[in-house]
Amino acid sequence: MDKGYSWRKCSMRAVDAPILDYKIKQQIMDALRVRDQGEYIIGLCGSDKRAEDSVKRIIRRVERDGLFTKIVTATVTKKPDITNIQMQIGDAIGLSFDDTTDLAESTCCMCFGYSKRMRTAERANLLCAKMKELQTVLVVLYDLHGKLDLGEIGIPFGEDHNGCKILLSSTNLEVLSKEMKVHKLIQLSQT
Repeated sequence: MDKGYSWRKCSMRAVDAPILDYKIKQQIMDALRVRDQGEYIIGLCGSDKRAEDSVKRIIRRVERDGLFTKIVTATVTKKPDITNIQMQIGDAIGLSFDDTTDLAESTCCMCFGYSKRMRTAERANLLCAKMKELQTVLVVLYDLHGKLDLGEIGIPFGEDHNGCKILLSSTNLEVLSKEMKVHKLIQLSQT
């Protein structure tokens, strides 16, 4: 009798998991579809593997539905490397920071000179301007462990760019709710 009960309990979890995943996916999709209601930053909290799998499914759905002109992903890590994050985003939107002709011809920045290395703020200005050219963009930042200044990276959102949505994934609820102050927080179950 105990084995039967145990089996039913496991099978209930197996049945409940897809329903729960569907509900979470719907919550995220609903938040991504909403425009001009202040839900620009969406936080997804759960284990690394589960959050990554959920985000991959969301990206496939967003691509299929054509919700965004561009989808950009970057990994943040415990010690964020702002330059690396900027490079990942720049590559995804067709902005090369190594190409000096892009810098010289860009209408959104000053000429920085060919001999000096571009600074974080200069890359941020270029990223921001390029992203504003895109009507809609989804920025996915994986593996967030602490506060991250989106302005320092060059990610426009809110009044700066209503078409930009940001999806953050983290294992830490406080990082999303208190440090990043996400507008919509979705927690994944631990199963």
